[in-house]
Amino acid sequence: MRRVAVLSVLTALLLQTARADIVRHRFIPEGLRGQWVEAEVRPQAARSRINLSATAYQGPRTSCSVDWVSQTAGRRGSIYAAHIRCLDPLMRANVKTPANLIIWPVDGDRIEVGPDFESLRTFRRCSASCGPSENRNAESAQQMPAITTE
Repeated sequence: MRRVAVLSVLTALLLQTARADIVRHRFIPEGLRGQWVEAEVRPQAARSRINLSATAYQGPRTSCSVDWVSQTAGRRGSIYAAHIRCLDPLMRANVKTPANLIIWPVDGDRIEVGPDFESLRTFRRCSASCGPSENRNAESAQQMPAITTE
């Protein structure tokens, strides 16, 4: 009986430490909002740009609304998984497709973004050098233009 009790306690402790805690948010965290440019070393015009606001993601070819964001602890800090619904500008129908977007902060001015961990690309926060319509102000991301289909 004593052995069963000890085994039960050990099992419960091991299960708790192995479990990852996930916190669900309604919005993209404030520190991640704003305009971002791909950090790869290539000509400025060829770099992808993305825009994150509290409830939207705009990428190079799509515009998405955020349903919710899951936050999970990672080795180097929080990992965010945005559950989004996207309009494809090439589609004629006004259909939103569900997708996931991983956002993994590297530091205050760099994030890694992609649909899965194998496809993450590094982006840096836009400054005045990104272009005249882009800046570090997260509030400007709130007024992000939507991609519409005709």
